[in-house]
Amino acid sequence: MPLKGNQPVPAQEGATTPDADMRSATLGVSSSRIHGASGPENRGAGHSNGTSERVVKSLSVVFPAFNEEANIRAVVQDAYRNIRDFIPVFEIIVVNDGSKDRTGEICDRLVEEFSEMRVVHHARNRGYGAALKSGIELARYDLIFFSDADGQFDLKELAAFIEQADAYDIVAGYRARRQDPPHRLLFAWGWNILVRLVLGISIRDIDCAFKAFNRYVFTNIRIQSVGAMVNTEIFAQASRFGMTVKEVQVKHFPRRHGKPTGGKFAVIIKAFRELIRMRRMLHTTTPDQPGLFGEGASGTMASRPAQLEG
Repeated sequence: MPLKGNQPVPAQEGATTPDADMRSATLGVSSSRIHGASGPENRGAGHSNGTSERVVKSLSVVFPAFNEEANIRAVVQDAYRNIRDFIPVFEIIVVNDGSKDRTGEICDRLVEEFSEMRVVHHARNRGYGAALKSGIELARYDLIFFSDADGQFDLKELAAFIEQADAYDIVAGYRARRQDPPHRLLFAWGWNILVRLVLGISIRDIDCAFKAFNRYVFTNIRIQSVGAMVNTEIFAQASRFGMTVKEVQVKHFPRRHGKPTGGKFAVIIKAFRELIRMRRMLHTTTPDQPGLFGEGASGTMASRPAQLEG
């Protein structure tokens, strides 16, 4: 079915067929809507055979956004300007997570300007993890990358991640010098230690919002966390399944506009509750569990041994 630019299409429950309007992909709630263009018929065709022969040819970029009216245009423009220089086929998916400002309005305008862009609108703020899940579920291409919509990263550095993705299941960034307020730095330091002790995950900067995943990773990995715990949830499963991770240093810049939400007390308390739930859940997590893409996802999980490299 052809799509009509910015015409809103309500999300529907359940899986869609290959001929369905691509904007009707499952979001799990009926209060979300999607604007944007459809992709080619061979979407998501990439898979891994466990060797370095596979070459990433397409990329889905996901930007969760909440009250980012001062940043979102520059972030999308920067992504479009840089990504097209090093990968031929890509899409940009912005998930407007119930923003109270003009983020949604600006995103709708950007859809008109960039044919590679789509935007998902959550009717209310559902949380970082829920926004990320909505974006990943709509991704159509070989490699899935996500970053924040606050302009604190240099998207030109994504080129190195794409190169590494041929040899590793996941490529995770870590901030060389994190440009955040002292209280956020202190919390991040403590959180990384706690995650390592409770779950045994040895990642330098687990919440760094600059990560790339081969599509097949989400054949078995689920996202149930709706908040800040989402990165920990992903890597806990990846570690248990023996997926390989390459860690790459990235630059981090001060936030120029808006206010971060991850350091709020309520968000921190919620993350601690989810950490306890995660530890219990890992006891029943198995490599054959259906993930976000389930049985219909292209490719299979790579069978390489667990490996964390810097």
